[in-house]
Amino acid sequence: MKKFATSLFPPSLMRLFQAQSGTTEHEHSGRQASPAPVLVSGTPATGPLVLASPHSGHFYPEAFVSAARQPLDILRSGEDSFVEQLALGAQALGPPLIQATFPRVFCDVNRAAWDLDSRMFHGSIPSFVAPSERGLAGLGSIPRIVADRRPIYRQRLPFMEAALRIRHYWMPYHAALANLLEQARNRHGFCLLLDLHSMPAAPQAGSPDFVLGDRYGTSCTPHLTNLAEQTLQGLGFKTARNHPYAGGYITRHYGRPEINMHALQIEMRRDLYMDESTRTKHAGFASLADALTIMVEQVLAHFPSHKSKTQSIG
Repeated sequence: MKKFATSLFPPSLMRLFQAQSGTTEHEHSGRQASPAPVLVSGTPATGPLVLASPHSGHFYPEAFVSAARQPLDILRSGEDSFVEQLALGAQALGPPLIQATFPRVFCDVNRAAWDLDSRMFHGSIPSFVAPSERGLAGLGSIPRIVADRRPIYRQRLPFMEAALRIRHYWMPYHAALANLLEQARNRHGFCLLLDLHSMPAAPQAGSPDFVLGDRYGTSCTPHLTNLAEQTLQGLGFKTARNHPYAGGYITRHYGRPEINMHALQIEMRRDLYMDESTRTKHAGFASLADALTIMVEQVLAHFPSHKSKTQSIG
C-alpha cells in the first residue's frame, strides 16, 4: 500500500510535470507562509488504531481565494472546523492523528484522485480522468461547487492546476495515511481507521448526533461498529448508521476487513460543539470531545493485547 499514491501518475503526466514551465496558482499560492499539507501527531504503530481528520484544514491559499467567485465564509461552509481539536483527547490515549491542513474545497482527499468534473477545465482532458456521479455533480477531488451548488471559480482552470493539487496535496495525505495503516497492521496484525468528520443537522435522518458509516457493513467488522455505536448511545447520544453518510472514498478504499484493515467514518453534528453561523466553539465542545475520547478508549480496550497476524477481529 505504500506505493499506492505514486501509482496514480501515468508516465504521460509525469512527463508533463517535468516539462511544466511558468507559474500556476499552486506555485504562487503563498507557499512560504503555508503549513505542511499533512500533519501527523503521535507515534505510529503504538496500537492498531489510527485517527484521521481529512476535512478540518483551514489554510486557504490567497491566490485560490482571489480566483474564487464566492467569499471566504461560503468557501468555508464545508469545512469540518475543529474536528482535529475534538480528537486531541483520543489521540492522547496513544493512536496517531493525521490531519490535512488544506481545505476540502481546495482539494478533497475523500474522493478518488481523478474523480473530476471535466467541465471545470479548459483544454484537453487526459483519458485517466474517471468521474463518479458525485464528481460529475461538481464534488470531485477538485470541487467545482460549494454550498447550495454555488460555483467556486470565475473561469475554467487549466487541467495542470488540478494535477498539481493532486500531486502536492492529495498524494502526500494518502501516502502518509497508507503508511500509518500499514505500520499498524504489520505490527499488530490488524488496524482500524476512525475517519472523523462533522456534519450539519440531518432532519431527513432524524437529526442524529453521530452517523457511523461502514459502507453498509463492508468496510468494518460489525463488532467494532456495534461497539462504537453502543458506547455513544450509552453516553446519551442519538446515532444513525450509513444514512445519510455511508462513508466516502477513504472508508471504501482503506476498509478491507478481509485483510484485517477496518475503516469507520464518524460524523459528528456541528451544532453540538460550535456555532455554525460564527464558526466558533461553544460550551458543548468539551463534552463532545470527552465523548469521542471515551468511545476511542472503549474501542482500544476491546482489542486483544496480542494478536496473530493471521487472525481476524470477530
